[in-house]
Amino acid sequence: MSERLSEVSSVSGVSLAGARTVISVAEHMVWLLESATHLQTVFETRERGYFSPSEDEQVAHLWVSYHGSRSALLEMIQAVRNEVGKASREQVGEFALAYAATLVLVDAARSLRDQFGKNDLVRRKLNEAYDDFRIPARSFDKIQVSLTNPGNALKIKNANEFFAQNFEFLRELSDEDETLASVMNVIEDRREATAVGKRKYLKARVKELGRNTRDRVVLGNLTKAIYAIQELGSRVVSNLSTNPEHVPALPTPIAEQILDLLQPGDVIVTRKEHAITNYFLPGYWPHVAMYVGDNAVVESMKDGVREREMSSPFGNDSVAVIRPRLDTANINAAIQRARSHIGKPYDFDFDFTRADRLVCTEVVYRSYEGLGGLQFSLTRRAGRETLSAEDLLNLALANHDFQTVAVYCCKFSDQLLFGDAMKETLRNTMSEPHDP
Repeated sequence: MSERLSEVSSVSGVSLAGARTVISVAEHMVWLLESATHLQTVFETRERGYFSPSEDEQVAHLWVSYHGSRSALLEMIQAVRNEVGKASREQVGEFALAYAATLVLVDAARSLRDQFGKNDLVRRKLNEAYDDFRIPARSFDKIQVSLTNPGNALKIKNANEFFAQNFEFLRELSDEDETLASVMNVIEDRREATAVGKRKYLKARVKELGRNTRDRVVLGNLTKAIYAIQELGSRVVSNLSTNPEHVPALPTPIAEQILDLLQPGDVIVTRKEHAITNYFLPGYWPHVAMYVGDNAVVESMKDGVREREMSSPFGNDSVAVIRPRLDTANINAAIQRARSHIGKPYDFDFDFTRADRLVCTEVVYRSYEGLGGLQFSLTRRAGRETLSAEDLLNLALANHDFQTVAVYCCKFSDQLLFGDAMKETLRNTMSEPHDP
């Protein structure tokens, strides 16, 4: 049976979705740095002091991809910050997850600084504003300043100390927990990136202690360590989100109405208010999922392509439903295609030319392209041919291959809207610049 919800390890409390995200982003950050280094090498061999238009596109693409990857980790740290309550053995895994995400963030930022910080031309280019993706001017410098912020350095130091003091305990847990072990590998690969001053931490002594005493020692420090990660996440997230405490969810009556009208093959377009990931995706409506029947969707999120329960798309503030103009046979073929992608990782590179990793809209693209004569026109953004969520909505507004079904937009109405009212709402949301 297809996986629908992200499981949580019963041994350490670490979420499988979170672990997948950290591992995927860590790998992607390495690829990004290698690609940027290669681009810089090629550029320097040409001995000119400017970027050509094609090089401009390549730089923009890598920078947007970096911000998207960074936002996925920040969003995860924010989730841990909101969900972790009283310290318990099960929260040790959540600490490890947030700590790993923090290390990947710091490692990537410092690698950027080391590679490009002294290159005035590259630095100037990365400090440009990329308005389509809401990347503000001077973003490179702002990220670098955060590395030297004393408050941030202290929070990372506290987390480093907790990890060092309790390494044996975490390693012992990871021997029983494959997911935690994968997170621990990310941590150990990147710990040196977060060195703060002369790190001479105490070695763990809990190995010789009995379990009860050991738990008391670990949990006593865990509260401080998780708080350090939470506060660090809060410092960074507060720069992006106007309300980090916000928990998105459709009103129950609206969710029930939508569930009653959904048909297999429908595309669900969603938006979370105040979401970090809104910043680096084009448009007011940034995300889609494909309804496959039986109260389930196939959806690509930062943890990859999964079959999920409706709590996933309904865990948003606004939702629009559009329907392909295809017969039942083609709809069934599309659903079969969508399910064939389950298990693939998320594509932080937004590369529609490869099918081994997919963004959310690419699930729709690869499920429907060519069926019943349906063809998509891709749009070039930041150096890549892409299909955005709003591109799909525009097809429905034009009554081309898709049709509008219903929309709930919390900023415009407290009711589910249909027909002309739905079309007017969609046009209003997409016509003018907006805050994330």
